[in-house]
Amino acid sequence: MEIDFTKSVASLVKEYPVTKEIMTELGFSDINKSGMLQTAGRYMTIPKGAKMKKLPLEKVIAAFEAHSFEVKGVD
Repeated sequence: MEIDFTKSVASLVKEYPVTKEIMTELGFSDINKSGMLQTAGRYMTIPKGAKMKKLPLEKVIAAFEAHSFEVKGVD
């Protein structure tokens, strides 16, 4: 499966529900808060979130690749 990190978190979760579980495992626990996907998730991308959490993007990419995703949209 291909996942595009230029898309918003909300659209990725809608397209691939497992995205929410992977992000929670990585420490993005706020994604589970009520309304978070409908507000911040509409404009937040995974790379922006990783930067805010001071989480290496390489670690995030590796986690998605471990779940059989091919990551697109990163430099």
